[in-house]
Amino acid sequence: MSLSERRTADIGIIEGLFVTKTLQEQAISILAETQREMKGFRSARWNKRSMSVSGDTLTYTHNINFRFLDMKARVSRSGYNPSTTRRKAGKVKKKSLPIHNKPIFRHKRYIQKRISFGFTDEIRGIFEKMAQENNLLSKTSSKN
Repeated sequence: MSLSERRTADIGIIEGLFVTKTLQEQAISILAETQREMKGFRSARWNKRSMSVSGDTLTYTHNINFRFLDMKARVSRSGYNPSTTRRKAGKVKKKSLPIHNKPIFRHKRYIQKRISFGFTDEIRGIFEKMAQENNLLSKTSSKN
């Protein structure tokens, strides 16, 4: 059975429901964790972030500056910095705010473990019942 045939078969539908549910739970958790770390941010531009799950893909949209706030050191050009003090060119250590990389990669490890090892027979039964209630399975399905 090819991969495309497996995805349209009943077991593929049940696995897809499990993956989607896992990604939705983790998306909520990631947004809550970043919100908790950003409690001092007052501007509305920092609150423009969202996560969406479509099939087996988790998409995170956010302000590009989130990536730079998570860095411990940033490259500085010679000249004035925003606080108008003279700086030499080179790396400048700054306070890092774990609002992007840490939450994303922490949850990435959990998602990998959950999808790899969390699809037990008990979980399969729960999602099979959910798929039958939503009429996603074929009428002549047999247990594999």
